Amino acid sequence: MDPEVSPCHDFYAHACGNWSAAHEKDPYRSLLEQLDFEYQERLAKVLEGETSGKEPRFLQLPFDFYASCRRSLDIPQVLVFLKQLVTHPQLGNNELTVALTAAFRLKVLVEMGGKKMQNIWLQLLLRSIPEWNSNETSREPLQRHQFELLWLPATARGRLSTEVFWQEVSQLEEYMMQEDVVEDESADEDSLLDRQHIPAFWMLPWRRSPPSVSYIRHMAVRLSEKPPEFLIPYILLRLRLAAGAGAGAGDAEGEEVAGAKPWQVSRSECAEQTRQLLSHPSVWLLEKDQPRLPEEPMLQGIFQTLKHRFGQKLRANRNGFGRNSLKFLLSKLEHMTLRLSILPRQKSVHSLERRIERHYHDLHLNASDYFGNLLAALKHSTDQQLRLHSLLRLFLPWLGNAQTKRGQPLPVEVHGFGSFGSPFYMLTTNTLVVPLSLLGPPLYSPGQSELLTYSSVGFILGHELSHGFTPEAALFDSRGREQLGTALELVRNPRFREQGTCLRRRFGAEQLEEKFADANGLELAYSAYFDAAEGDRRWDENSIEPGPTTMLRRQHFFLNFAQFFCSDEDSSQDNDDHGTDRRRVNDAVADFEPFRQAFNCPKRWYEKYIKRTQCRLY
Repeated sequence: MDPEVSPCHDFYAHACGNWSAAHEKDPYRSLLEQLDFEYQERLAKVLEGETSGKEPRFLQLPFDFYASCRRSLDIPQVLVFLKQLVTHPQLGNNELTVALTAAFRLKVLVEMGGKKMQNIWLQLLLRSIPEWNSNETSREPLQRHQFELLWLPATARGRLSTEVFWQEVSQLEEYMMQEDVVEDESADEDSLLDRQHIPAFWMLPWRRSPPSVSYIRHMAVRLSEKPPEFLIPYILLRLRLAAGAGAGAGDAEGEEVAGAKPWQVSRSECAEQTRQLLSHPSVWLLEKDQPRLPEEPMLQGIFQTLKHRFGQKLRANRNGFGRNSLKFLLSKLEHMTLRLSILPRQKSVHSLERRIERHYHDLHLNASDYFGNLLAALKHSTDQQLRLHSLLRLFLPWLGNAQTKRGQPLPVEVHGFGSFGSPFYMLTTNTLVVPLSLLGPPLYSPGQSELLTYSSVGFILGHELSHGFTPEAALFDSRGREQLGTALELVRNPRFREQGTCLRRRFGAEQLEEKFADANGLELAYSAYFDAAEGDRRWDENSIEPGPTTMLRRQHFFLNFAQFFCSDEDSSQDNDDHGTDRRRVNDAVADFEPFRQAFNCPKRWYEKYIKRTQCRLY
């Protein structure tokens, strides 16, 4: 906390002001990252142990991947892999992910595609590692005679002719070496970069004059426009040049590159990649001794309380919904379920093993081939997602239930739901999923007070519950089917449409759903804990530490809620869906009258603020 900052002015700074200083030496940058880091440390410990040899085949996959990830890596291995990769008939984002990981020695999997590519290149261009020896790469433009020596006939595979590829290379490198790519650059921008800056492991052309931020930005844009079928062979050319293959002495890329040292991915990062790519076997390894979480009845009870509170809000019918629409929404709420873990927890061990084995039956890994394993696992994950999001299911989403029905392992996304500790809502099955890795200290400890549980886990469950009733999700029933008649009635409802427009104007279309879920989730968790209502659980004075007044207890509730979002200032970057951690906290409490009362914020300021910004869908 930072008591010097007024909670009414900036509640995030008040609740999290000293978090960065307190965690300066820790390997994580937020509470959620802390939970993931500790989970991955446990996984690494398991994967470094011995196997009995009697485990199902799918359990050998994470051991093989982790072992390959922890092996020493070097440039000759990268060159051998890239030479094989460029002969593939198709080169897409998965192949580019592995190529960039290998060439630029990335230790965290990047998410390729769309708008993300510009940001990825920007990070590569700005990356600085003091211990890197810049003499191990060549940053001069390719000459035609060098290109002729470096070019591998098998590279094109019918994609581009040698001459066309050379023309693209020469045009790109000419652009990269220009001294006047950008004009009218400010001194402030120039001061952000070291005048001698060379990006770590950079093997593409680099101009001799000092780089500027604007130059870096333009380079990132230009490189992001290039497709994988050009970038991967081009990166191979540049690495072969550094290895001496273009010097006229034959193919020498099997030799060590001068000054290049082997490298190794850390145990925590290898465990993270294992969890991302092989989520089900990884979760099984850590959860197989926990067939049922002791706290599950308590969590299910909180979930039912939150559903009851939201049901009361729906029945109040502030929007004036018709009978059919209201019945539709209440039915969806009634059938909404909570699932702990991405694995089904009601199946026998043997039954669950069979299901996971089927999920990974076509994936084969080699304990000594890290880059090959990376590509194979990424392709497997992509194939699973394509099956789930096929064109047919886009039009008939209820057919997707065959993949995610009760008792099946949930499909996960490498960079999305299921591969980290973040909870998520599944529209096709109307299910909230909470990974067990989320339920650990400092977020949750067995026996902690209900105030702490409701203000953290209660908020999280309320947030995900709310995702089922956003302006778009509310049009789908509990089986993921869009009900056109009810949908028309909802979108034509004047107040519902007006409040949706209010959220869209205030936060933008990209953040509308998350901002609604934050505000509604906080309101549900607060009312579930504090408000007395027929059929609700009432908070017990004896269930929390004696002494604090009601005012202090309410302050404690909001502080514990906000501290779930504490993070390093440098890592709390804005993103398309959620906004910064600071904005998430401050936006959620800004419209909430109990918060103003708890911290005695000036009513005059508060009324002026909410008059302009308050949006309530229900």
